[in-house]
Amino acid sequence: MSTILLATAPPLKVQTITTEAEVDSLIELAFSDYGITRSQFRSQALAIDTSFSRKIYRMNVPEGFSKTSFHLRLQKAISPYGLEVPAKIYFPDEDMHIHILYNDTVWRTIRITTNNN
Repeated sequence: MSTILLATAPPLKVQTITTEAEVDSLIELAFSDYGITRSQFRSQALAIDTSFSRKIYRMNVPEGFSKTSFHLRLQKAISPYGLEVPAKIYFPDEDMHIHILYNDTVWRTIRITTNNN
């Protein structure tokens, strides 16, 4: 039965990314869809070399914010564009760094930290 389902499933349509600004738009749309406002994150460009810079998004979230759920939603939103979205959790604070890769290059990083107030 599963073979038939796989054989009849429509092929995954991969969109293409042509600019880094499109990646930023997808990230910020995912933030908005998850209820994260512009005032809750900041971004900074980090020069890698003379022809490439990586934008790093920083977001402080309240305790109880599901970083894993956000990561999953972000992945679902941008993976159709051929982007990979690996993440790493840093203990003991449980900070999460999400990397947005395109053609094996890290284009963006989202660093999520928990407010411990």
